[in-house]
Amino acid sequence: MLTIDEITNVIEGILFLSPTPVKIDDIAEHLNVDASLVGEAMERLRARSEGGGLEVLKTAGGWEMATRSEYVEHLRAFFGGLDRSRLSRASLETMAIIAYQQPVTRGAIEALRGVNSAGTIKSLLDKGLIRISGREDAPGRPFLFSTTPDLLSYLGLDKLSDLPPLETYDSKV
Repeated sequence: MLTIDEITNVIEGILFLSPTPVKIDDIAEHLNVDASLVGEAMERLRARSEGGGLEVLKTAGGWEMATRSEYVEHLRAFFGGLDRSRLSRASLETMAIIAYQQPVTRGAIEALRGVNSAGTIKSLLDKGLIRISGREDAPGRPFLFSTTPDLLSYLGLDKLSDLPPLETYDSKV
C-alpha cells in the first residue's frame, strides 16, 4: 500500500509526463486506491507547487502540470518563439458558435457568421479543437460539430459551463 507522500510523488510524475489532462479516477484505478485519497494527494501537490515555476491546474475535466503564466514570456524568449498556434478571428468566431450551440451544423454556423466556414471548420478539426459528433436527421444528413477536451485545455477551462454567459446585445446600437 502506498503512503500519501508516495501517491503525491507518483501523481507529480504522471502529470509531468502526460501530454493531456489526467482524471483523478484514472489515477486511482491505476494505483488501486480510493479516488478521495488521490484527490487529497492532488491538493498536496497543488500546495507544494505554490510559488514555483510550475502549477497544477484543473482543466478539461482533469488535472495537468503547466508553466506558471507569469513565466511564459521568459520561456518564449529562451526557447525562441514557444507558442501555441494562434487562432484567426474566423476560427475564434466559429469555435464560439460551436461551444455555445453544440452540436451544430456547418449551415447553422454559416447562417450566424454570414460567410462560408468550410475552411475554418477544417482547420479547427485538424487542430483537434472540434470534432464531428454525428449527423443531423435532416435532408442531406449534415455533420454535427462539437468541441473536444483539447478546446477546454486550449482555453484553460475545466468544463464548458465555465464559459462566460452569452450576453444579449441590443441591435439598436
